[in-house]
Amino acid sequence: MRTLCSAVALVAMVGLVAVPSARADLGGNWLITFNTPNGAIDATATLKVDGTKLSGTMKGEAGETALTGAVKGNTFTISFEVQTPNGNFSINMQGQTDGDAIKGTFDFGQGMGDWVGKRSK
Repeated sequence: MRTLCSAVALVAMVGLVAVPSARADLGGNWLITFNTPNGAIDATATLKVDGTKLSGTMKGEAGETALTGAVKGNTFTISFEVQTPNGNFSINMQGQTDGDAIKGTFDFGQGMGDWVGKRSK
């Protein structure tokens, strides 16, 4: 009986180690809506995932800019800068993915908001 319990415990531990962690499927094109104090702002993002690194571009009213970030499981972070008539703004996003939908919060230095996105096919 003791040997059987040990064998079951060993198989369970090996199973946990052998299962890769789920990673967000973020690669591709996304339609994003930022909910700001001044109303909704639409943008598009093209994302590339390389391991845990996230890169790509964000394009909106203020133009197109490069972005960087990181992926861990189904959560991710994105950072980019936007040039405006009032100066440059650093925007930091946090989000999570659920298939072809993503959502989260963002901080633009003068406040915070939420955002949602859907995969563009």
